[in-house]
Amino acid sequence: MSTHFVVAIPPSYTDRGELETQTTSKYLDYLARNKTTTVMTTAGTSQFNLLTLDEIHEFNEAIVKSFCGNKIVGIPALSTHSAVEFVKKAGNYVDKTTHFMALYPDRYYDHTTIKNHISAIRESTDLPLYLHGMTMRSGYGGAWNFTSDVLCDLFEDQCLMGIKEEHTDFKKSYDFVSGLPKEMDIIVAGGSMRRHQYLHSAGANAFLSGVGNLFPEIELGYCNALDNLQDVNRFLDLETKLFNVFMKNGWHHSLRIALSVVELTCLFDRKPWPKRDDKLVDEIRTIIEEIGDEK
Repeated sequence: MSTHFVVAIPPSYTDRGELETQTTSKYLDYLARNKTTTVMTTAGTSQFNLLTLDEIHEFNEAIVKSFCGNKIVGIPALSTHSAVEFVKKAGNYVDKTTHFMALYPDRYYDHTTIKNHISAIRESTDLPLYLHGMTMRSGYGGAWNFTSDVLCDLFEDQCLMGIKEEHTDFKKSYDFVSGLPKEMDIIVAGGSMRRHQYLHSAGANAFLSGVGNLFPEIELGYCNALDNLQDVNRFLDLETKLFNVFMKNGWHHSLRIALSVVELTCLFDRKPWPKRDDKLVDEIRTIIEEIGDEK
């Protein structure tokens, strides 16, 4: 399976905080023209916690209709019944290049409860699902990360075709990914190319974009170089430059500012959200211009 990247799409708002999708369509056109093949809506980047269910449908529909490539559209954290209803309603606008991504809504208690939730969603759609492998609270205290045995069972039952991997322990993530079926589409998140570099030999074939949200050609170059056994350090260096600025100021906050700086989307935010400090905006503009000159 060839290496590929997936761009998570943030929602855009008017100056009054209302959801708007015109600039989202403009952004998707930019990504497509720069050879992005897959986009995603997801709870964090796509701010499901700030949107109503109707707005999430509106946003997902805009993604499906505005992008001709592959789409992975997120299902918010809902009860099993409500998640099934969400998928059924989305059936009015999804196409054959669209897949859903499930997000488990509660604490971890046992494998069976999780499997039953995912299986119920799968039965409501013709297409296998992706799973948002986000760490969850354990009902017995502490945190719980998804384990490969749960996902192997769901894959074997033809419920899952892929996962957005977010294991919190970087070292344990290698063993986790190694234990997944080789045919599964494994999209690693929380580190983009650098995380993929670590998990590639374990079986990860894809990653959630970082610098590619702004410069898809950089991540496309990385994928092509990796698949052809060529040096990838130039692409990793550009990513590191961006991360050095974005991560210290918060990835999602920085990304929204960056997309507005290049006048693609996210010109305004919805409260509650941090104020756009002028000094930070200038710092982000400077690094974008620097990477644009070097890419």
